[in-house]
Amino acid sequence: MTAPGEPGAWVEWSSAGRPLPGETVSGDLAVHVGLDGGAVLAVVDGLGHGPEAAAAAERARRVIEGEAGESIDALLRLAHDALARTRGVAMTIASIRGGGEMRWVGVGNVEAHVLRRDGHRSRRAASAVLYGGVLGYRLPAVRVSTVELEPGDLVLMATDGIAPAFTDDVVLGDPLDRMVRTIVERRARPDDDALVAAARYRGTVP
Repeated sequence: MTAPGEPGAWVEWSSAGRPLPGETVSGDLAVHVGLDGGAVLAVVDGLGHGPEAAAAAERARRVIEGEAGESIDALLRLAHDALARTRGVAMTIASIRGGGEMRWVGVGNVEAHVLRRDGHRSRRAASAVLYGGVLGYRLPAVRVSTVELEPGDLVLMATDGIAPAFTDDVVLGDPLDRMVRTIVERRARPDDDALVAAARYRGTVP
């Protein structure tokens, strides 16, 4: 999670995951890069599982961390080029700016949703558009969507190793570390790596 006063301090962040049972490494990983004026968030799913999937995901992470100031479109292209001759990855990536504007898109099947408080409950305020393809093999033409976040909004991303309806386990006010651990404990599939990441938009820091 990002500590107040650091770049990106208006975004709290946490993730949890585990490899396929019997494996020692996971091909699923989360990336958070705090920037002056914003943050970049991503969840990456290396195809398959095991060391080759983990190596592909790690290569994607290095691109995002090294080029986080680029646009979403540019980051997708850079990751795609870097992942040639690897297993390839699915990835959903988001860029949040200080005023609450979030731009996001997915290639492959990493789900992502914005949950917003609605009275005593939460509702899905938006979902990322996912395009068919695999970074490293086929980068489709994508259109990056924009969402205006409100303070307290929660952004959840999960690989396909997390069973559907994972947002049902969310209590918006819970600490993010507890939230993501609970989702993995309840929703991780037994036949794949699994990971979920959560970001809470706190509003603009003075």
